[in-house]
Amino acid sequence: MPRAAECSGSDLCDEIAGSRDTTFLRIYEGEPPSRLICATEHFRLLADLSPLTLGHLLLLPVAHYFSFAQLVTDFSAELDTILGKLEPMYRQTFGDFTLLEHGSSPGMEASACISHAHWHILPIAGRRIDALIVADGLDTTALTGMDQLAEFSGVPYFMCWHEAGLRVYRPRRPLRSQYLRSKVGALVGIADPLWDYALVVRKELFRETVALTSAWGADADRKPTRARPEAWRD
Repeated sequence: MPRAAECSGSDLCDEIAGSRDTTFLRIYEGEPPSRLICATEHFRLLADLSPLTLGHLLLLPVAHYFSFAQLVTDFSAELDTILGKLEPMYRQTFGDFTLLEHGSSPGMEASACISHAHWHILPIAGRRIDALIVADGLDTTALTGMDQLAEFSGVPYFMCWHEAGLRVYRPRRPLRSQYLRSKVGALVGIADPLWDYALVVRKELFRETVALTSAWGADADRKPTRARPEAWRD
């Protein structure tokens, strides 16, 4: 079992722990009261606070890890179960299914909110995002399975996973902050720099996403709550 890092001020950690002083609560003021879509023993599925598209979700571990590369080997079975149940529902509701990650590292602890591992889930064409990243000259590695992501534990990376495969990218030079959001913004027609989550929140897209996914964690027609944290376990 991997050892989680000690968290030092991550807003995501605070939100998962049930804090009443989080960015989500300050922005949305109880409408909706939660952005939790579903939960398993070690993971949470949330709606992104500042969605780039309808259906923009985040999958993240409960414990504080810097990247999925740190945890993927030991939690591969749970992740397989989550993705196996999530992908069909997601495609039926939103269309394409692409996973993106900016895997962080211990050297990025100063930006604790960002350095909590999370996968972006978006209804975008993964091949087109891959092409935009490759065009920027990043070193690219094709992986044959999720477990191979562990080879990048401890180093910063970008990841794109869609129906055609899984690729990891390592930059040869410093890249702009929120690099992946900038690539998605370019793809979906958001003017630079309005993909920046600090500039535009897109509350209506967020609320519509929450409404459309409200029953996904249901077990026998019941909606999941924080008191039912294992709604997707076999």
